[in-house]
Amino acid sequence: MKLLKNWKSKVGFIIVVIIALCVLFMKVPLYYQARSYITMYVYSKYENKNSLMAKQGITVNIPGGSSTKEKDWYPFMMVFNDDKGISSYLGRDLNLTVLYNFGSFSWNQSSTDFFQDDSPYFASFYGGYVVKDKLGTKKIGFTEKGEPDIQEIFSIPEYDYKHLVLESLGCPPEKLKMEILSYNVKKDVKYAGYDNWVQIDSFMQINSPNHKYRGDRRAYYQYGNPLKKWNQEDFKLITTYGRLYVRYFEEFQDTIFLYVMSPDSTTIENCDATILSKTTITKNT
Repeated sequence: MKLLKNWKSKVGFIIVVIIALCVLFMKVPLYYQARSYITMYVYSKYENKNSLMAKQGITVNIPGGSSTKEKDWYPFMMVFNDDKGISSYLGRDLNLTVLYNFGSFSWNQSSTDFFQDDSPYFASFYGGYVVKDKLGTKKIGFTEKGEPDIQEIFSIPEYDYKHLVLESLGCPPEKLKMEILSYNVKKDVKYAGYDNWVQIDSFMQINSPNHKYRGDRRAYYQYGNPLKKWNQEDFKLITTYGRLYVRYFEEFQDTIFLYVMSPDSTTIENCDATILSKTTITKNT
C-alpha cells in the first residue's frame, strides 16, 4: 500500500513539473515561433489543396525564406483562398489564391520582423496572387485591348493589405489606407521564365501594422504578438515601396501577380533578385 502511495506521489510530481514546464514554455519567444510554424504549415497545406492552382493543375512555386542563407524571411510560403471576399470587393465573381511571406522570427523575439520597425523586413511582404474570372469573360488586370488596367491591378494588393492583413490585426475600417502616390510601368518584361510581363514599381502610403496588443487575435498566430512596449499611434501612416509583375496566362485563363512590398527599397531589390525572380510556373502533367 505504501509503495502504491509513493508511486502516485511520484506521478503527481511529474505531472506538476510537466505542467509547470508547459506554462514556462508558453512565456518564452520560442513558443510563439513554434506556434506560428505549426499553425501556418498545417493551415497552408489545407488551403493549398483547395487553391485555384490545385483545381487547375498549376504549380506556382515561389521560394520561401529557407532558400537563402540569411535569416530574412519566413521559412516557407503560406497560402490563403478568398473567392468570396475579393468577389464582394470588386463586384464580380472571381477566384483568388494568395501566396505570401513576411519577415522571419529571431530566436529571442515573440514576434516576427513584420512588427520590428528597425528591421529591413518591417511591414514587408512578398508572394503572388492567382486570380480568375469565373465566367471567363474578363482578363483580370487588363483591358479588352490587352493594356494594363492599373486601377484593377492595384485593387488586388489593396484588398489584400487593407482587408486581409490590417483588419485581421484590428485596424478600424475608417482608418484603413493604401494610397498609390506614384508608379512607373514597364511592358514586355521577361520574368520567371516567361515573356510579356507588366512590371509596376510604386510608392505608396499605407498603415503601419504596429499597434498595442489587445486580446488574442488569430493573426497573432502567424505574425507573433505585436510589440508590448508600443507607445505610439496605432496603425500610423507610413510610406512604402512596391513592385508588381503581372501577366495573363491564356493557357490557364488566369492572371498571375508576383509582388514584393517594403518600406526599405533595398529589401525590394534583394527579394526580387534572390527569391521572387526564381519563381517557376508550370502546368502539372
